[in-house]
Amino acid sequence: MTARRLDAAGREQLAASVADPDTVNRWRAKTVRVPGSGCLWWTGAISGRGHGRFWYAPGRVVVAHRFAWAKEHGVDSLAAIEVLGHRCDNPLCQRIDPEHVVASSYVENRREWAIRKQITGSPLGDPRGSRRRARELRDLARRDPLLVAADQARLRALYGERLTLW
Repeated sequence: MTARRLDAAGREQLAASVADPDTVNRWRAKTVRVPGSGCLWWTGAISGRGHGRFWYAPGRVVVAHRFAWAKEHGVDSLAAIEVLGHRCDNPLCQRIDPEHVVASSYVENRREWAIRKQITGSPLGDPRGSRRRARELRDLARRDPLLVAADQARLRALYGERLTLW
């Protein structure tokens, strides 16, 4: 469920959650840093498209990077955004800055995806699909972020330094 689709009670709960240190700490506890990666990796539940899912209140779930956006920019800002795009091509990324997660539109996000999917070595062309790829990388990050870093180093050796994340 996105903030755009939240009813007034849901928006109020999301606003209270991003202001609540316990909820923010619970979200933060599901993120890790991977050496050599600029992303903030999600290690919690994953949606069918490989994005993090975060329960911010009883019965209320949001895509995890949308929670991160609301935390950084406010619920009203989030509600005005059609879609958040991952410039880093990592649906697990929670880092809210222009190199990672940015405000976009469905049309622009889809256009960028179609272009980047054709790039040799792009994670968007991974035959495992976005959910399976995200789940496998999330599981590595849960066990030890250095395992993800080792996988990134292996892919860089195959595809070169300009490789997008995975």
